[in-house]
Amino acid sequence: MKKILLSCIAVVMFASVCADAHVFQNDFAMESTVNKNYHFQDGSFKISPNPSKNRLNIKLPKYSENLLLEVYDVLGKRIHKSTITRLESSIDVTNWKTGMYLVKITGDKQTQTKRFVKQ
Repeated sequence: MKKILLSCIAVVMFASVCADAHVFQNDFAMESTVNKNYHFQDGSFKISPNPSKNRLNIKLPKYSENLLLEVYDVLGKRIHKSTITRLESSIDVTNWKTGMYLVKITGDKQTQTKRFVKQ
């Protein structure tokens, strides 16, 4: 029961960080779009493989400068922060704990967030 309560609190905390975002959720991905007038060409970045044991690969449909990549655990703690400098990036997740993570990419005009599962 405590784990469920903590997970709910983490989701609420993360949602408060993205308070201005519109959230669309399906079984595989959660995306947040801050500015409705600007989108990635196909609507989102790609994560593969998902789930994964070793690598988190991120593929952007279009390069944009000043993209910030952040990864949060379910409690809302940021566990990774970097700048994306290529259309395809990869992060070693071997030492991360098993579970769900939120991968957030922020640009000048948009923020998108997706779920990633570490096996």
